[in-house]
Amino acid sequence: MAADEYLIEKSREGGIHLRLYDWCCPTITIGYPQSVERALNLSYLKKEKIPFVRRITGGKAVLHHNEITYAVSSRERIFFSGSSPYYPYLLVSEALAMFLEGLGLEVNLANNRYGELSRKDIACFSFPGRWEVKVKGRKLISGAMKKKRDVFMVHGTIPINYNREKIARATRTPVEMLRESFYSLSELLRRIPERGKLIEEIISAFSEKFRAEVIEDKLDLKDFESLYEKYSSREWNYRRE
Repeated sequence: MAADEYLIEKSREGGIHLRLYDWCCPTITIGYPQSVERALNLSYLKKEKIPFVRRITGGKAVLHHNEITYAVSSRERIFFSGSSPYYPYLLVSEALAMFLEGLGLEVNLANNRYGELSRKDIACFSFPGRWEVKVKGRKLISGAMKKKRDVFMVHGTIPINYNREKIARATRTPVEMLRESFYSLSELLRRIPERGKLIEEIISAFSEKFRAEVIEDKLDLKDFESLYEKYSSREWNYRRE
């Protein structure tokens, strides 16, 4: 999460920044406005030794594991040319849809607003938010956005294989709801391409969508060390209590 926030400031230098990563162990992220006590089953997390961290973005709790996580940040004019403040989110979702179509999946973007569900303390994958990517009527890719003056960041999860029972218990979400609300890639594809190939396909889709040349780079921990301390602190992670 520290690296994702750093990416927002880095994007002020220009260009479109795409970060792809995974997690060393099952970890929960919660949305910025969420209450820890209401969003999470803390006794279960302690028992299972599952850590959690608060995101800079909104949305609901996500259990990160067996997935590819993406973060996109930019100040380029194309992302701010639409009438909606969420236009960057739409463009990112369209790029992710192109990636899935390349895997042979039929994709559409959610167009409904889920006011009642959005106010409940349930897991992120319980329902699709507007412009999130769906396959066969169910959510497949999650996302959340942060705008900071003239830049934005969208980050989210592409689940390869998702443990419904674990996230249900971690967030007190009815497991029956999760069984009907989303898919992971393993449930839609006969054969999952290796992770390196999936990453190549994601990069290719973003490059095609935004007609961008790909320049590979790596983040250095020292560049965002102060932010790392922030996201490790109890003050940040429990700040809405």
